[in-house]
Amino acid sequence: MFYRAIRRAFLILAHPFLRFRVENVDRIPRTGPVVIVATHRSWLDAPCVGGACPRPVRFLIRDRVFHQNRLASWFYQRMGSVPVSPGGVKSIGAIRAALSCLRGGGVIGVFPEGRVVREGEREELRAGAALLAVRTGAPVVPIVIHGSAAAWPPGRRYPGPGRVRVEVGHPLPAPEGSREDAEQRLMDRIEAALPRDDTVNP
Repeated sequence: MFYRAIRRAFLILAHPFLRFRVENVDRIPRTGPVVIVATHRSWLDAPCVGGACPRPVRFLIRDRVFHQNRLASWFYQRMGSVPVSPGGVKSIGAIRAALSCLRGGGVIGVFPEGRVVREGEREELRAGAALLAVRTGAPVVPIVIHGSAAAWPPGRRYPGPGRVRVEVGHPLPAPEGSREDAEQRLMDRIEAALPRDDTVNP
């Protein structure tokens, strides 16, 4: 109920303030495990993904963000977020929690760049999303968020008005074959599905 209340509040504000809209939401499976991967240019990105997805999303977030203060820890716990230590897949507890969520038919949200990336920068994608998908058979749904960095750029304390569009891509099924090979092939598909240049912030 807490998650749904926060999501509803975001959507109430986002539609007039950000002219928020979602394209191809029907590409997100309505049942079964799903791994969502998204571009990350702004602190707005997590609420935008959560607002776009009709199902609750448990996000993997950096532990320093999760534990930055008591209020943050309380909020992220109530939202079902999973703290991840630097290195992503090295956080065994986080991987176990995410696998458990997926095996129970839930949705995990991952920003494979690992952090908010400023325009002009480029960050190598982490392999955690592919690992989770291959081990559980969950499809990966890529999401590109347009305009979030313009509405709330890194370094600014609060968001401003803008125009944010969430574009949902086609699900990427987990490949068959050996685990290592399947994870690499899926990472290649994720890389191709997530444009990581200035086109995500028109």
